[in-house]
Amino acid sequence: MKLITKFFAFALLFSIVQKGYSQDSDFHVYLSFGQSNMEGYAKIEAQDKVEIDDRFQVLAAVNCPETGRKMGNWYTAVPPLCRCNTGLTPVDYFGRNMVANLPKKVKVGVINVAVGGCKIELFDKDKSAEYVATAPDWMKGMLKEYDGNPYGRLVEMAKIAQKKGVIKGILIHQGESNTGDTLWTKKVKIVYDNLMKDLNLDPKRVPLLSGETVNEDQNGKCGSMNKIIATLPKTIANSYVISSKGCTAEPDFLHFNASGYRELGKRYAQRMLSLLGYKFSDNEVPLRVQAPVGFDQLNANIPSGKVETINYESKTVGSVRKATVYTPPGFNKKKRYPVLYLLHGIGGDEKEWLNGGNPQVILDNLYAEGTIEPMIVVMPNGRAMKDDSATGNIMAPDKVQAFSTFEKDLLNDLIPFIEKKYPVLKDREHRAIAGLSMGGGQSLNFGLGNLDKFAWVGAFSAAPNTKIPKELLPNPEEAKKKLKLLWISCGDNDWLIDNSKRTHDYLYKNDVPHVYYIEPGVHDFKVWKNGLYMFSQFLFKNVDTSNFAKYTILGSQAETNIRNAKYPQILPDNRVVFKVKAPEATKVQIDLGRKYDMVKDGEGTWNVTTDIINKGFNYYSLLIDGVAVADPSSKSFYGMGRMASGIEIPNKEGDFYALKDIPHGDIRIKKYFSKATNSWREMYVYTPPAYENATEKYPVLYLLHGGGEDQSGWATQGKANLILDNLIAENKAKPMVIAMIDGNMGGTEGFNENALKAFENELKSGAIPFVESNFKVAADAKNRALAGLSMGGLQTLYTGVKNSDMFSYIGVFSSGWWANNQTLSEPQYEFMKNNTATINSNIKEFWISMGGKEDIAFENCKIMMRRFDQIGIKYKYSEYPGGHTWPVWSHDLFMFAPVLFK
Repeated sequence: MKLITKFFAFALLFSIVQKGYSQDSDFHVYLSFGQSNMEGYAKIEAQDKVEIDDRFQVLAAVNCPETGRKMGNWYTAVPPLCRCNTGLTPVDYFGRNMVANLPKKVKVGVINVAVGGCKIELFDKDKSAEYVATAPDWMKGMLKEYDGNPYGRLVEMAKIAQKKGVIKGILIHQGESNTGDTLWTKKVKIVYDNLMKDLNLDPKRVPLLSGETVNEDQNGKCGSMNKIIATLPKTIANSYVISSKGCTAEPDFLHFNASGYRELGKRYAQRMLSLLGYKFSDNEVPLRVQAPVGFDQLNANIPSGKVETINYESKTVGSVRKATVYTPPGFNKKKRYPVLYLLHGIGGDEKEWLNGGNPQVILDNLYAEGTIEPMIVVMPNGRAMKDDSATGNIMAPDKVQAFSTFEKDLLNDLIPFIEKKYPVLKDREHRAIAGLSMGGGQSLNFGLGNLDKFAWVGAFSAAPNTKIPKELLPNPEEAKKKLKLLWISCGDNDWLIDNSKRTHDYLYKNDVPHVYYIEPGVHDFKVWKNGLYMFSQFLFKNVDTSNFAKYTILGSQAETNIRNAKYPQILPDNRVVFKVKAPEATKVQIDLGRKYDMVKDGEGTWNVTTDIINKGFNYYSLLIDGVAVADPSSKSFYGMGRMASGIEIPNKEGDFYALKDIPHGDIRIKKYFSKATNSWREMYVYTPPAYENATEKYPVLYLLHGGGEDQSGWATQGKANLILDNLIAENKAKPMVIAMIDGNMGGTEGFNENALKAFENELKSGAIPFVESNFKVAADAKNRALAGLSMGGLQTLYTGVKNSDMFSYIGVFSSGWWANNQTLSEPQYEFMKNNTATINSNIKEFWISMGGKEDIAFENCKIMMRRFDQIGIKYKYSEYPGGHTWPVWSHDLFMFAPVLFK
């Protein structure tokens, strides 16, 4: 008898295991329930029945002989998805958007059980029978299709679905019939809790997504219910409200129309994708960029690893020290494993990760998903001293110093011990180091300082113990060859984020591949756990460095943002994320030369992520319903003939205008009365370091802006002061004064003879006399230079060439006489032809530069230089790619200034 009992027990166990293994973790199932808006009220249109990916499936909850669907079977999710004659539902476009943004191997299945006009009580299994008994006649036919028990049908179908897939979430749209019911959230919780219990689901892993009723902005008759729905997360921790703002409605103002359902379904999908860790993007390869909901929750149905505390002798410290070690599920002493050394923060010890981060649970779940390589994880005490407890004054100098001492303990004591006690791979390619806060700084210091020991390095919210970049990585080329992965992550509101950004900026400048990962958060385990989840999936595998820039949730705030403005944000690959709050607008675009259409979310915020933007300074505008305005989140600059927004994009080649710890000159804004124009005018004047106390007189560069700009351009957009500060500090340019003149001449048109003559008169009779009367400058030709960009380049050509007795140096940036305006250009060439010898004798440097073929002045300039060659005018030519833009002109000044006044 005992033998028979054992046999049946074994058979039952085998059957359970077999059923478990038949479940496909890549088949994601979603339950949906509610009343008429979930059932589907809108007419199904032609577009709703085509281009449906067969990865999107529906489990028929009722029999539909006319469509050939049988209850309990899966079908491609062609609408209707609820019952045989229902309409379009948010679930249709929830599923479409899900499969479009999930990996190709993932399928999405939905089960839709909904009853028009019902209250939430219909789905309370303890009250359902009572509700059905008193239901109105018009509802009875719908209830009959569910055998009078919609909740029971939902659970029945869900159990069928669980044989093939995994329930990932629950969608509800209900509330119209409970409008004003302040107990609604508690009633929903009863249904949710019953589903968790009846389907053996973990509420920490299965979120509830609840859509709003037709919003008040669409004159929704039940819009007031949304205030109650908004409180649902207070009652159900793992619940999320899906906004219906802007989702268009039927004339009854109770139901959404087809367009409204499509948008609402998309919003359900956007939220669910983010809970699964995926980006919502169009036409991009699906990418998981954050940990999914429940990633750190214990799953009793999967194998687990083992955690133990070990003791090792430390010759460095002169004592026996402790470490915590995690070995993976199925650990086999006959197999060799890679090792991750995982370090704690300044207030922790070898138990901090276990106490605050559940790394063993995170890793167990990753192993179960098959997304991580088996590895041993060693969590040591990073405070290498005899009393290494995290007690007393943890900031005491000896305790802080002990974190540096740990490098020797790690390399000479702990690693050899681990490699002796455990079956591990001992080469650098199978050794990783990562840590949080102080441990993040240690990981960068030790890992990058010992590239012969570690090929994988990660820092989560690195602390100020991180070495300055040049000390951290003095040989970037070696790092490029040896590092498999360098990971740097931080919360966007972490007060230590500057440490991470400083390191990232240096790595970016030196082309060292790395992941720079910014996420919403502060200095806590929420951020660090996500860091471990993401980092660990890269380890001990082949990695594609070309994808590193995609792994982030947020970007860095642009340095051109106004104080405390979160957006625009610049992603690691120099794409830009814009967000603009404009709830009443009907169309919003970002104009960066190319126009990007923005998409409005449920809160009235418009969003877009651009393509990669040109390095350096770029003008941009908001177009709100066709009107160009400056972005209130960004600094404004005078350009394009008006105040426009500007954004500074990281530039690997922009070190020449970086703010450095060197002596700096000043920018002075001076008003002067010009006799030439009989008006007050303004100029920006750069004076070099030590100008105030100098006794000598300085040479002067008169520097001109382009069309649509003014005298502020070179100082603000062009960073002329920083360029000269850096050149002077490196002894690459002579100290000089730069007078940045307003080239706009009132009512005269910018590019004709009259305008050019007016500028010549202003420069000679107004600007130069003012500078030479008010600044310590030399007043002779050999100490004067004239240069300008675009329109300023034409002004330079006109005034500089005709007055070569006044200027020894001429710089023409992105400009040239127009080939199609011979009325203007031919007299200039004739003058040069007649005065070639004088011009060549007077002008020591005639310097011409262009922004490459994409520069709008490129062809004109080529034609002009050919004419110069024919005439015999001597000049030098420089080219720097980037088009007709400020990064090019800043580089022009960087190249031109060193040739002056030698």
